[in-house]
Amino acid sequence: MKKIVILGGGFGGAYTAMHLEKLLKKNRNTPFQIYLINRENYFVFQPMLAEVVGGSLDLLDTINPLRKLLPQTKLYIREIEKIDIEEKKVTLSPKFSHKSLELVYDHLVIALGTVTDFRGTAGLHEHALPFKNLADSILIRNQLIDVMEAASTEPNLKKKKQLLTFVIGGGGFSGTEVAAEVNDFVQKLAKRYKEINPADIRVILAHSKDRLMDRELSPSLGKYAGCLLQKRGVEIFFNVRLVSATPEEAIFNNGEKIPSKTIISTVPSSPNPLLESLPLQFEKGKILTDTKMHVKGQKELWSLGDCAAIPNIINNNNICPPTAQFAIRQAKILAHNIIASIKEKPQKEFYFKALGMMGALGHHSAVVELFGKFKFSGLIAWFLWRMIYWIKLPGTDRKLKVALSWILDTLIPIEAVQIKTSPTQGIAQLHFEPGETIFNQGDVGDYLYIITDGEVEIFIKNQEKEQLVANLGKGEYFGEMALLNQRSRVATVKCKTAVNVLALKKSDFGILISNFAELRKDFEQTEKIRQEKFK
Repeated sequence: MKKIVILGGGFGGAYTAMHLEKLLKKNRNTPFQIYLINRENYFVFQPMLAEVVGGSLDLLDTINPLRKLLPQTKLYIREIEKIDIEEKKVTLSPKFSHKSLELVYDHLVIALGTVTDFRGTAGLHEHALPFKNLADSILIRNQLIDVMEAASTEPNLKKKKQLLTFVIGGGGFSGTEVAAEVNDFVQKLAKRYKEINPADIRVILAHSKDRLMDRELSPSLGKYAGCLLQKRGVEIFFNVRLVSATPEEAIFNNGEKIPSKTIISTVPSSPNPLLESLPLQFEKGKILTDTKMHVKGQKELWSLGDCAAIPNIINNNNICPPTAQFAIRQAKILAHNIIASIKEKPQKEFYFKALGMMGALGHHSAVVELFGKFKFSGLIAWFLWRMIYWIKLPGTDRKLKVALSWILDTLIPIEAVQIKTSPTQGIAQLHFEPGETIFNQGDVGDYLYIITDGEVEIFIKNQEKEQLVANLGKGEYFGEMALLNQRSRVATVKCKTAVNVLALKKSDFGILISNFAELRKDFEQTEKIRQEKFK
């Protein structure tokens, strides 16, 4: 039984699993098991995400449960901790325990896509909203409603104008579409607040080139999109980049600063950071493959989608663009090649000519370019945009829901309702009863614990016997040894009394010690003292 492990549940990963399931039915004599690892248990149809921001679609209309799409695939809804190519295994982060999970594979498919990368851009990570997934769409929509509510009761005119200023960085497809939806949404909302003057609303789109969607569309359509958005009140800053942000303003590379409480950044994107440590060949940060999607130098390692640099033989071996239409077709060829590899049969090369590109501009308008010849704009393009993406949307039930949402959107006014979830705490407060184990020797190091009340005992197992090595009380901490050295726990911690602790996540601990050198020295000194005790 061959084990095929797929990393990522986007267009590349999910569609590869779909095609493998079809091949599984046809190849009864070649048994294999499909595993898919994703941080969420759903597949997102990303081309429609901007409509979630604007309220044309419901929050769940753009997603499909992976278990429904992939009934024959074993799903692991977890974070990926490590990819070990030499040992052919993937380590998954703990979930509801301190134990990580290891999956051994025969074939590995890397389809981890891209992430919004704010490294090297001070302030954007802290104060700009990314636009990449469903959670981002919900967060942006909540923010828009929040500032409109605040502006309606704000007595200070300067502060009110700041609340009503919305800045979007990046004029590619994502930036242009979200800018159009934001503009439509806030203009509609303003009509419901008698305290808000629509003339005070500013929607600003900053783009580093001289026309919108310059990489995706022909110059005429890009200019049309810019003129249309400007006509609707969007201010476009051409040849200008959003480079930083503070809690009070957006900062551009020309030195201009715009007071705003809502800053959205769609650039830059980069491959998943998990890939950086892999001993593979890369091209512009993407995994280099051959035309059959084999990772260069690796026999049973494959990659596709936005994180892969795949040559397209129909286009002089230029790298395939990071679009859904390419990822879907790559998935079909890749699924065939994996089975062909297992059966030692000839594999197929990937080649595909783009059918066209489409971009929504809000308010019943869009731009569409098909086969490099036919260009549409305005209402006709909007109908084409909706029809084509509706057809491509996986699942009959999802198609019905989206069609119904579109019909209702034309009949019923938008509902400015926030759906807020509780934010993830940087520091968690935990309580343990006497005799409970906080973590065991050999567990994954995921938290630093600071005791606020109570007492714990630290044990080390020697030759199957537990030896008590320390008692810790209020104000002391434990768990730093595993975090400092990126290793598993070296001891077991049990509660001697009822204990209250503050738990600091591994990622937050890393930020803390990287910014405070003296604090890191204190932790390292404590670690040395404890290591002597543990010997």
